[in-house]
Amino acid sequence: MHTARSQPAAPLSAVEDEGPDDLELRGRPAGLAPPEELVRLHPETPFLLSYSRISDDWRKHNRKKAATSSWTAGKGVANQHRRNDKNAARHGALIVHRYTDNDLSASKRDVVRPDFQAMLRDLHRGHTPEGYPVHGVICADQDRVQRTSRDWEDFVDALTIDTSRRFYTPSGPMDLTEESEIIKTGIMAVVNKAESLKKKRRIRDWHRDRILDGLPHSGPRPFGWEEDRETLRRVESDYLAWSIDERIKGKAMSTLCAEAKRRGLTGTRGVEISPQTLTQMMTAPRVCGYRANRGQLVLEDDGSPIAGKWETVTTPEKWRAVCATFGPGSTYLARGSGTPSITGIPKTIKYLGSTLLRCQYRIEEEGKDGAIKTRVCNGPMSGTPTKSKRSPYVYNCRSCSRNSVSGPMVDKQLQRLVLAKLKKAQATFVPVKAAWPDGKKLQQKADKLAELERQWQDDEVSDAMFYRLAPPLEREVKKLRNERAKFELAAATKNEAPSDVAKKWISGEYDLTQKRKVLFEIFVAVQVLPGKKGNKTPNPKRLIPVWN
Repeated sequence: MHTARSQPAAPLSAVEDEGPDDLELRGRPAGLAPPEELVRLHPETPFLLSYSRISDDWRKHNRKKAATSSWTAGKGVANQHRRNDKNAARHGALIVHRYTDNDLSASKRDVVRPDFQAMLRDLHRGHTPEGYPVHGVICADQDRVQRTSRDWEDFVDALTIDTSRRFYTPSGPMDLTEESEIIKTGIMAVVNKAESLKKKRRIRDWHRDRILDGLPHSGPRPFGWEEDRETLRRVESDYLAWSIDERIKGKAMSTLCAEAKRRGLTGTRGVEISPQTLTQMMTAPRVCGYRANRGQLVLEDDGSPIAGKWETVTTPEKWRAVCATFGPGSTYLARGSGTPSITGIPKTIKYLGSTLLRCQYRIEEEGKDGAIKTRVCNGPMSGTPTKSKRSPYVYNCRSCSRNSVSGPMVDKQLQRLVLAKLKKAQATFVPVKAAWPDGKKLQQKADKLAELERQWQDDEVSDAMFYRLAPPLEREVKKLRNERAKFELAAATKNEAPSDVAKKWISGEYDLTQKRKVLFEIFVAVQVLPGKKGNKTPNPKRLIPVWN
């Protein structure tokens, strides 16, 4: 049996004088002799495993803040190992292997600590991967090993497979097979668990108080605001407001990101703004003064959103409208990949008339009775680049491959037809004020949900009843709010004067996505008659519009 000694054996470790930045945080400490030789030199010296853990190493995630600190990422766990080295030497023991779990909580059930699990495996088999025998474990404190009773039980079971092993802390070695030590450490485990829950509650209450006081999020500076997170940074906020307005009008995300590059704007971390990043910026509730927490909009007791005290980029109406232009998995409150086009037309389309044009080539086919019948192809036509200077791209039929037409001629003719139609529509244009028909229904559901939450808070409704009734109501309220946003977006689009649409088309304000949206609102399709073989002069009469 190995016992603690009052004076350390010499030489104990080659790393006693190392600074924390020089320590090897995992594996065998530098300078140790091979296992057989070390056992021969120090036959009565306890060989220990050193374990170090920190729950949140903020220096790993905030390089800007870390740059102003005297500490670097990983220094906290290195300092724990340094203290373990000194304590081991004080008790006449020698550390033969280090295990480190940096930036990993021990109190969350879904967090796996790989080095903690590796230490348990080595305790079970009785030696380190290099072959050093194991006589105990040393930590800076008991809570470095555990914050839950489940972890502590697993650790004690692995350690006491050999009853001579000891658990070392700055207070000294503990025999975890003795009843008194089991009771003492068990009480500490309960206290550590309570402290962990108390800390979580304090953090949760702190965030909740900030929300109720209308204060912004902590953390990195959001795009569009100054470091105080309340005052707008005009260059960024003006661009963000412009992006929201243009996205509501139908501009493609790629167009909006290209404008950011033209203005010389980057994200708050200095990275080029991508469509996914811009989507999160535009749909974050903070742009209209609302506050979100854990992916949910924070509401008052009456169901209305809590308003913050910071300067806003846009209005709640525009925020809801821009959120409605994205798919359910794209927005800030529903993070995910993909940003579907507002028109429903595939993003890969690069030419104005693609898929709108329909081939009218007549194909002869032999029927079952042997008779020759003729049918119209009616396949969609798509743009294809060519080497011709006169017609750098053409529209080809994807179905029969027998019909082709000059791309520039088609686009020019489509523009003439669109502008003529808009001019005619302007003469009879009357703005329509339409109210969303389900407004009363949404208010009733939101009031019902708020009342249910009040009754639950006041213990008038049981937990079982609340969790059974609340989710369906929440889903229905969310669905109705999305429908309202889409209705408002559609109403705003329909109320735009045809003359304004024509001006934006001619001036180049509309990008390809917006122009195609207008096309599909005006035309059901545009039929393309087959051309005459050998005729290289583009003929606009081949196009037959089918109006919407």
